[in-house]
Amino acid sequence: MRKELATVLLGLALAGCSEPSEQVANAQTATSVEPDSEIETYQLLASELLKDIRIQSDAELVRSHADNLIKQGSKVLDAFNLAYPQCQPYFNAVQTIGGSLSGLSLDELEQGYHDGNKLPELPDPVCYHGKELMLHPARVLVIVKDGLGDDESYLEAELEMVEAMAHAEQVKQAIKRSEAAAEEQAIANDSTSN
Repeated sequence: MRKELATVLLGLALAGCSEPSEQVANAQTATSVEPDSEIETYQLLASELLKDIRIQSDAELVRSHADNLIKQGSKVLDAFNLAYPQCQPYFNAVQTIGGSLSGLSLDELEQGYHDGNKLPELPDPVCYHGKELMLHPARVLVIVKDGLGDDESYLEAELEMVEAMAHAEQVKQAIKRSEAAAEEQAIANDSTSN
């Protein structure tokens, strides 16, 4: 467990996926914030779930928030498909089984969906980050189902959410890159038509 924690933390540090402090502050008052995109809504819900896990809230509350996060993750995938249509078959495979992800064991989630053994071939590395938005909350649901009876189970759930938030930031940046490229293309098309 400690080796996994160190790996996760090292990966986050190297990837620079930490959430800006302003966004963390906004997540504390999620009910008063109006997010302007599906990914921002996901980030707010993920922050709320992470907070619930860190204060060791009741398992039913954690389960409810994780369920909501999986649903929001599916909405993000729909929006992400607009920017990266090559991801659609990959995302469809995850979304199709979205409701039953929490019925799998942690090993089945890891081997079948995190490692991608039960998914179509990864069409583009950017697609990987999108599918993780549904898988990590599903892993939290499995942890809740197995019991949140000790500090270690809460820590395991917390690590899942830290990873989910890192992937959410990667998705947000990928969407921004796609929007910037589309804007540049529109400007280029506009300038050639004059």
